Amino acid sequence: MNKKMSYGLIAVSTLLASLPATLASANDENLKTTKDIQPVSTNTEKHAEKNETKKISPYDIKLFSIHNLNGFDSGADALYRNFDLATQLTVDYPYDPYKDKLTYEIVSGPANLGQGEIQIPYGGTIDFSDATTYPDGEYVLSLRSYVIDEFGSLFDTGRVKMNIERVAATIDITGTFDKINPSTITVGSDKTTASNIWKIIDEAGNVVATESSAAVSQATLNQLPEGVYTVETTATLISKYGNPVLDTTTDSFLIRHPESTTSVVGTYNPTSITGTKKITESTLTWEVKDSSGTVLINGTGNTIPVEQTNALGDGSYSVFFTEHSPENETSVSEGSFKIRHPETTISIDKPINPEKVTGTQKIADSTLTWQLLNEAGAVALSGNGPIISEKQLASLASGKYEATFTETSPEGETHVSTDKFLVRHPETTTTIDRPFNPHSIKGTQTIAESVLTWVLKDESGKLIESGSGTDVPTSLLDKLAIGTYVVTYTEMSPENETHSSQGEFTIRHPETTTTVNKPFNPDKITGTQTISDSELVWILTDAQGAIIKSGTGSDIPTDFLAQLKPGSYHVTFAEKSPEGEMHTSTGDFIVRHPETTTTVNKPFNPNNITGTQTMTESELTWIITDKNGAEVMSGIGSEVPEKELLALLAGDYTVTFTEISPEDETHSSHDVFTVRHPEATLTIDKNINPEKITGTQTIEDSTLTWEILDIEGNVLFSGSGSEISNLVELLKGLDEGSYFATLTETSPEGEIHTVINGFQLVSEVISPPLPEPTPPDKTNEKPETNEQPETNEQSETIDSGDDSEEFILLHEREEFSYVEYEVFDENTADSSQTIVPASTIAETTKNNASLLPKTGDKQSPLLPLLGIAVVASSLVMLRRRKKN
Repeated sequence: MNKKMSYGLIAVSTLLASLPATLASANDENLKTTKDIQPVSTNTEKHAEKNETKKISPYDIKLFSIHNLNGFDSGADALYRNFDLATQLTVDYPYDPYKDKLTYEIVSGPANLGQGEIQIPYGGTIDFSDATTYPDGEYVLSLRSYVIDEFGSLFDTGRVKMNIERVAATIDITGTFDKINPSTITVGSDKTTASNIWKIIDEAGNVVATESSAAVSQATLNQLPEGVYTVETTATLISKYGNPVLDTTTDSFLIRHPESTTSVVGTYNPTSITGTKKITESTLTWEVKDSSGTVLINGTGNTIPVEQTNALGDGSYSVFFTEHSPENETSVSEGSFKIRHPETTISIDKPINPEKVTGTQKIADSTLTWQLLNEAGAVALSGNGPIISEKQLASLASGKYEATFTETSPEGETHVSTDKFLVRHPETTTTIDRPFNPHSIKGTQTIAESVLTWVLKDESGKLIESGSGTDVPTSLLDKLAIGTYVVTYTEMSPENETHSSQGEFTIRHPETTTTVNKPFNPDKITGTQTISDSELVWILTDAQGAIIKSGTGSDIPTDFLAQLKPGSYHVTFAEKSPEGEMHTSTGDFIVRHPETTTTVNKPFNPNNITGTQTMTESELTWIITDKNGAEVMSGIGSEVPEKELLALLAGDYTVTFTEISPEDETHSSHDVFTVRHPEATLTIDKNINPEKITGTQTIEDSTLTWEILDIEGNVLFSGSGSEISNLVELLKGLDEGSYFATLTETSPEGEIHTVINGFQLVSEVISPPLPEPTPPDKTNEKPETNEQPETNEQSETIDSGDDSEEFILLHEREEFSYVEYEVFDENTADSSQTIVPASTIAETTKNNASLLPKTGDKQSPLLPLLGIAVVASSLVMLRRRKKN
């Protein structure tokens, strides 16, 4: 028996009607009536309205109000303010802590009588809700309102009656297993006069059953689904004043039943067999039976070990899980499965080179796969089905193999069967150590028991040689002629299978040629090679064997040949084959070019002009042209005849020597010279008593001298220049008579030309003219001639445009005493001469040969160092004077 009781008052408004008691005047002691009382609501769903009560006492001292916080305000009668089912009251009054107070005292009731006055704080509460202190019954309270003034302490009294009634609801749930699957549920209260209403609420808060009775019927309990339920009952009591008193209480219970499940994963050879129970506290057991119903294995728990089911033989089985609840209820579930395992076989028809390999499977709907593994364990072939075809077996390379058939059941179990076999086929190889001129040719065989033979043929297929074994004799290879060959090796296995391999090679040797298109001055030299991928190099050496140049390819560059200096050369072409063999060929040639020189022994009036040639087989010609380029004379040979030179008239000339080689190459050299002779003139202004004697010279840089001779040829006066400037003074001292004047022009080449003329000196007295004087005998004097007299001093004139070698001679040949420079400005026609000692030139240039002029230069950087001023248009002529 499980009871639950609750005590309480009916839930009503917590506000009481206002009860201000206005005490009557002290003179109106007989006035005891109350004002009309407002009706009080008895609606159990709402609290009563607050009502105000005015109570008149003999003294008009103080007003206060009283309110019910619960229960009902039942109004006032002649003596009391009545509250039904109210256990809490509040009292309000004007409050002055020094003058006012309010108290209450229980004057009648079932408990706490004689306790005396209890002061109520301002706005305080009177609380009778504690049932142990204030049991059910009617209580009368006396309330006193005190005021203290100059007359002392005064009070008035008002009375209140409180009716307290309570009820406690009860629930009793019974059953074999207490509140689980209960058999009875009863409801009630502690008051026999109270009524009860119950309802059953599920976990979602839904009311599933309700009734006004003392018990829940068994039929109602039996139809409840599993779950947790709340039963709630409310007891209702009607007070003596007709107001309801309510109390509600609840309790809960559980409805549950066992319900097992069985789960089998996999129809065949299940990977998992599990069961479930619905109630945590239940016990779960299992058992496995064969098709005859015999229990083979059993146990407890929610899982059947897989290893136990896998140990079962092939067949059909049933499995049962049973849940035993704490309430001794049971629930049985079942499942079924089958046990089966794959098992394959393999068959190979022959251990060597089999033609048929087959496998079998135990389960019809299994998959059957096969693999062929080589000696390394790598998969050579694979496939599906019970047969490895003959074609597939024939495609295998030689080696040891393991055949495996694998049956995979629908449940994923596998079974493998294996066997081994050997595949061997003849497979020869031919190895030639190099494609050209091989030193070694070998063949191999795959099977040791096989027979190996070889055949050698030329490119036309003609049999050269044959034999057996792995090597073609080296002696045979060394004797082969140039050409292409094919060697074939054949292996015959013990199973009479054959295999052939072959290789090709070429016999070749380098053989170069050298071709020089001309023996002299070739412009094309080529080499050839026999083998296209040989390396062809060439080397050119001079007559001493020194390497001039080398290169690769079949041609020596033409521009290089054109730059070769004259001499004898040897060319070699070498062909080096890829096999390292070498072959050389050679050629010889000569480079020669005409190179003539022209030598004029003197720049003025030369008497020796010669030319040279480089090759004796060449033809050497010469030609002399005047300043206009017109040919004056020409000839053949290395020298211009002196008589031809003497026949030249005065003027400027160019002589050119030309060498024509046998190869028709030509080379010319030239030089310039001048033919000039002194030819002075003498002019006497008067034959008698001359006052002016002047002369002229043919060559500008000749020297001009004069003399006055008496009739015997004695030199009376002499001087230089073209005029005797003080002639009259000179002649004043002479006697009358005949005299001679001579003028001599001496050219730079030492040629002398003298003219003589006579004149007379007479007094101013007129007399017959004197006979023409006879010139004195000048046999011992300088004759008037065009021939060059011998002198102790000779000169050579060179152009600064000549080779610098002429300048080098200036300080290497000691016979020169000085050099005369003539600077001629081509623009202004001005000229000047400077004489420089040869020793100065030698000292200035001995450490700096770059100062010497080069061929074609008009000027030399030497000149400014010698203090000779030149400009861009200057043409410098040099005259070198020899020592005595």
